[in-house]
Amino acid sequence: MREQGSPKSRFAEFFKKIGDALLKLFRGDFSVFLLFLGLTLFFWWSQTMNQNYETQMKLPVIVADIPENVRITGQPARQLTVSLSGKGSTLRKSGRRGSRNVLRVRNSAFVMGHGHASLSTSRLRDSIAAMLPPSVAIHSISPDSLVYQYSVQHSVMLPVQFDGTTESQDQFFLERIEFTPDSIRALILDSDTAVHQAVAEVGQLLLSSDTIIRTVPLKRERDVIFSQDEVTVTVLSQQYTEKSLEIPITGVNFPEYVHLKAFPARAVVTFWVKMSEYDRVTASDFQVVVDYNDVSADASKARLRIYSQPANVRNVRLQTRTVDYLMEHTY
Repeated sequence: MREQGSPKSRFAEFFKKIGDALLKLFRGDFSVFLLFLGLTLFFWWSQTMNQNYETQMKLPVIVADIPENVRITGQPARQLTVSLSGKGSTLRKSGRRGSRNVLRVRNSAFVMGHGHASLSTSRLRDSIAAMLPPSVAIHSISPDSLVYQYSVQHSVMLPVQFDGTTESQDQFFLERIEFTPDSIRALILDSDTAVHQAVAEVGQLLLSSDTIIRTVPLKRERDVIFSQDEVTVTVLSQQYTEKSLEIPITGVNFPEYVHLKAFPARAVVTFWVKMSEYDRVTASDFQVVVDYNDVSADASKARLRIYSQPANVRNVRLQTRTVDYLMEHTY
């Protein structure tokens, strides 16, 4: 601290004279000398603390209560240098208080517009003054205002999408893929016109069990903040086995007076079915037909079609694609 009153040399000369006088007066009694020396120091300290001084205080700054949809692109000053003046004792208390506290400024105190937020010098001074004793004067603040740049974002819900590949093993086939959560909240810049997605980077999956559960990251998007960085993916698969059935061949779209006779009368259908549903799939679940519209008058063979099949089978195929046939006319 810098004294505004008498020079230090004048005090030193005064203190030396007092000390010499006390030594002469109490040369034979050292305890009395110490007593008067202590009283002298106390008097000096009281006088010193009662004089006016100037000092500087470093004050950390925190901007509080920033809305969730406001993204700061240019940070405000994190520390202020405040020049103060006042009595020595008061400044000493202020210095200790400033070393423990920080200046918390609510975002609502800023004037915001067009991506620029500012807190005026007067409001900044008032906020600092509220932290100090009334007798302490603020001479200057550096920087003399608080400003920051920001961008406003809007909130949208984006469905989580799969990004990866699957590979089957031991005749396991993919049933479905589920995400938890299945949608993610995202903050996107109002000025951003790009189409954004919440893509789960699953990578390669080897289907070798009934259920696979993993925690996977979301792909980062520029100017987008997701409510969370990861999602849980659940991959459900089923083990299939091959099965064959003989299905009666029937005709469709034939006139009422025309009847089809196919040779052979049954067709072999081969397909994949879940092992748990192997016995539930029977020949009655399929229909193999010859379509009258496909029959050519000069052709000796008719083409077979799978007219209907159950939903719980896959990779359905006919062992024989064509059959010999006769058409009987009844009048």
